[in-house]
Amino acid sequence: MRKSTLSFLIVFGAAMLIAGNAPLWAQNSPPISATVQFDKDSYDYGEPVGVTVTVTNTSGQYLRVNKGFSSRLFYLEMRVIDPAGRLLLPQCPQPRTENPDTPPLGWASCGNTQTQVALYEVLPPGWSVTSHTADIGSCYRIKFPGHYSAEVQLSVMVFGQSGQDPGLIDPCKGDIQNYAWLGVVNSEPTTLHTQGTTEVDIIPKYWLHWWKDGLYLLPDLAVVIWPEQGKTVDDYRLENIQLNNVAAKEVHKLYSFERKKYYLLALFDKQKVINSLGAFQVGQWYPVVISGMMKVGGLFGGGEKVQIIY
Repeated sequence: MRKSTLSFLIVFGAAMLIAGNAPLWAQNSPPISATVQFDKDSYDYGEPVGVTVTVTNTSGQYLRVNKGFSSRLFYLEMRVIDPAGRLLLPQCPQPRTENPDTPPLGWASCGNTQTQVALYEVLPPGWSVTSHTADIGSCYRIKFPGHYSAEVQLSVMVFGQSGQDPGLIDPCKGDIQNYAWLGVVNSEPTTLHTQGTTEVDIIPKYWLHWWKDGLYLLPDLAVVIWPEQGKTVDDYRLENIQLNNVAAKEVHKLYSFERKKYYLLALFDKQKVINSLGAFQVGQWYPVVISGMMKVGGLFGGGEKVQIIY
């Protein structure tokens, strides 16, 4: 865990214990705002998904906030919900701030008393920072076609507001028992859509829940993959075809007399594919994605929904 994050969690926990003594105005609207904006509304499967997160001091005053707040990668603080309603957590390395000789919370002589304080930084009026990444797919598993929802959630403590420049850092101003605002800053939810451009047909679309225990008569689940317009079955790398990240056992090139074109038939182990859904409920529909690589580079993907039945 990053040192700055660990320090704030300790500060946040200590402050919550004494929140009953905080002034009522400490519970007002947050003095900081956050927005999330994607580069566009809809993306092809495998296309980079760019996002910009902007955080602004909207209070009109100088703010003393928990130290390290302004240097966070705010796009890693997003709460992303996939088309199946599951929460996606960032899965990429985050910057680390190591300062092992400094305790998360210290004590300062403030007047005639010893006061427990936290390190802080100052955000001037109108302060704003933009955190951008050209592809959140490198950190969040944007792997299903469908609609995603994303919002930023930022934990922050404000150690008192001042209409004038607070000047030099004064340790006593970081008094955790005299904070001005404590809570979570939320952005408005923003949606994006990823379009699976490859036509697929999953057979069957109704999955029996006991497959998860290896109980089935026929061992394989079949997926028909139709080449995209302008492509043939020979353009696909057969060894890379996956269903929810489960590799195909076999892939065959077959011919459809009805459509008068070749297609791919991929076979998957039923126990592995149903367990790829994670925790599931009987009667619910779940999105399933077929993905892989083209021989000339680039990704392909398509998806359907399947229902779990008895």
